[in-house]
Amino acid sequence: MSQLGKKHKAIGARVWRLELRQFGHHRALYLPAMPRLLVIDDDADLRAAVTEYLLSLGYEVHQAAEREEAEALVANYSYSLVITDLSLTQLGAEGFDLLRTISNSNSRPKLIVVSGHAGSGHRELAKQCGADAFLPKPTPLATLGEAVRTCLSPQHTQKAP
Repeated sequence: MSQLGKKHKAIGARVWRLELRQFGHHRALYLPAMPRLLVIDDDADLRAAVTEYLLSLGYEVHQAAEREEAEALVANYSYSLVITDLSLTQLGAEGFDLLRTISNSNSRPKLIVVSGHAGSGHRELAKQCGADAFLPKPTPLATLGEAVRTCLSPQHTQKAP
């Protein structure tokens, strides 16, 4: 039986082993690993929907429901991008502190804020705390996907250390 599509992990890359019967040898195709994303939202249904959508786009996705969980994940994993709600149930005004913490972490991930508080200075304060993009709730998943692609694109300017 062919091993076409059988996944094998390698350091820093995903590897697909292909058995090429017609040529009588094996080859390994090395592809770069997809970016790792973190989705932070206290609404379990919304968090699950966003995670499922991003997984369907091929990203590796982790989830957190509260600040402590998010901070622990950011401390232990390197994320390319973090998508967070600004108003987690337990945070209140501390949502901006979470943005600062993530923005100042060693991996310095890109940050997308998705929040129902689009007015009253929240957008500008989020940008000052390190957000690269701010999307109002509700936001269509396709719009979120485009924001993710834009933030992760090589043309998007990197955050200064």
